[in-house]
Amino acid sequence: MNGRHNAFAAFSVLIFLTLLSVSTPDIIELAHDQGRPAGSIFLTGGYGHAVSFSPPGIPWYIQKVRIYGLRSGNRTESMEFVVEIWGSNRSVLHSSPHSYAKFKTLSTWVDIDIAGVMVADSFIIVVYTGSTSERGIGIAYDSGLENKHSEIVIGKRILADWSEVKWKGTPPRKERINWMVRVVGSTPTTTTTASVTTSEPSSTLFGLDKTQLLQVAGGGAAAAIVPFMGWMFKTRKRRFASSYLTKIDSIYNEFSMNREECRKRLIQMKGEIVQFLKKGKIDEPHFTIIDTKLERYLKDLA
Repeated sequence: MNGRHNAFAAFSVLIFLTLLSVSTPDIIELAHDQGRPAGSIFLTGGYGHAVSFSPPGIPWYIQKVRIYGLRSGNRTESMEFVVEIWGSNRSVLHSSPHSYAKFKTLSTWVDIDIAGVMVADSFIIVVYTGSTSERGIGIAYDSGLENKHSEIVIGKRILADWSEVKWKGTPPRKERINWMVRVVGSTPTTTTTASVTTSEPSSTLFGLDKTQLLQVAGGGAAAAIVPFMGWMFKTRKRRFASSYLTKIDSIYNEFSMNREECRKRLIQMKGEIVQFLKKGKIDEPHFTIIDTKLERYLKDLA
């Protein structure tokens, strides 16, 4: 019993010292606007707002997307907008639907939490608002800078000529349209501030020698380990869900020309995610996001 207790305590100390050796990552917000909205644009007809970024470090972990906009129209409660993250080759790294209710009827910043997305190259944030002529989400733009990063997309295609969009009135000047879409993330940094050895104890931590530290760790090990293990499993599920969303996009892109085969594979994946949920590989929110994407693709194939 004492052997188990000591082993568990030593493991607790190891994790504690390991966590001490990891410095807090710098949180960085990337933006191509000056925070001065000149107006808002509602894109209808399946068009999306896109902004390209370059990570400040590699790897870079995306934590949230920030959008400055407003909601307009009646009966928008059941409507959804979609946020996607594309890699430099326009592969979909992340896709998730969100309720219109996140936006207010007056323009403000809206934060969209992103989980488990790592980038090592330039990437694109795409927002499909699903707006119609009667209701939708208007995304603000800043006209104070020359546009070098903002685009309009439809599907995976970036519009070379914005006049393709059926504008009401005078089309906007592309060279002065900077979508107010930002991204927040971090690059983890590590430092070697502590080490664990099995040699003779010669140092102290917080005034405690090795024996005292083991005693403290043994008493509080469960409290220290449980949150850490919970965080680890939660992150694993997020990464699994993210990789499965990418797999769905890959299947659709590969077989979309063969509609029947594509439909067959997507239906098979709907069965798989039910099993993933039962086995605890994903949680309910992950299941909802994945199932929504599958339903959207199946509807496109109908």
